[in-house]
Amino acid sequence: MNKKWKSAICTFIKWFFLICMASFALIPLLQVVFNSFRSDQEVKAMPIGLPQKATLENYFDTWTIGEYGIAYLNTLLVAGVVIAVVLTVVGLGAYALSKLDFRLKGFMTAYFFVAISLPSFLYIVPDYSLLNRLGLVNTRVGLMIVYTAMQIPFNMLLLKTFLMGIPRELEEAAKIDGCSELDSFLKITLPIAKPIFLTVALLVFVNVWNEYLWSNTFVSDDALKTVATRFVRFTGQYGSNMARIYTASVITMAPIVILYLLFSRKFIEGMTSGSVKG
Repeated sequence: MNKKWKSAICTFIKWFFLICMASFALIPLLQVVFNSFRSDQEVKAMPIGLPQKATLENYFDTWTIGEYGIAYLNTLLVAGVVIAVVLTVVGLGAYALSKLDFRLKGFMTAYFFVAISLPSFLYIVPDYSLLNRLGLVNTRVGLMIVYTAMQIPFNMLLLKTFLMGIPRELEEAAKIDGCSELDSFLKITLPIAKPIFLTVALLVFVNVWNEYLWSNTFVSDDALKTVATRFVRFTGQYGSNMARIYTASVITMAPIVILYLLFSRKFIEGMTSGSVKG
């Protein structure tokens, strides 16, 4: 009986703690969603509460004023290109660092460790100066280059750690059958590493979607602005309307929440898998 009581108490404490943490995270998000359906006067009178009369007017006004249509297209285009380039570079680079023997291998690994330890704003001025000389400031291409460079170091090390768990014997068996190093990567390693590649793609997308500093610095044309920079419009010029601020928050974070709900299992699988069991 004592063991059953102890087990029941431990289970109760565990679930109580998990429910409290989930509530702590969800309640503010739900209140933001509720406020997006309330009028500005209602939100200012009582910031916390349910809508007395739900309305979609905030969404129509916020979408138009914030020019979210073009902002969504800009962000999706930039994110798509960055994801494609990062997966290609990181995939081949991580395979080389984890499976091949070559000079400066240790130096390259240390280089990426140093790169992720430095705050990005330290080199924002020289990067801006260089891209300005190249005529890439206020262009999507310049933003793509910056984001690609920012996303490579961490994801390179993340993917390298995963690939090191794949037995080298699999690639060697493929070579015996006549595969080259590239064929071995494409036909053996890549199919096994699909979960971690999906994880890297999700991480890159979230980082690009939420990034504000570099996008606001390198892009000044409204037609090229990304989603994160559109939110600022409602905290400045249109900052008096609290309902629109909450609505802008929902419009900004909705794609990230949807992606997580759709791919949460794959994301967790990619982050926790580090070996292949025979």
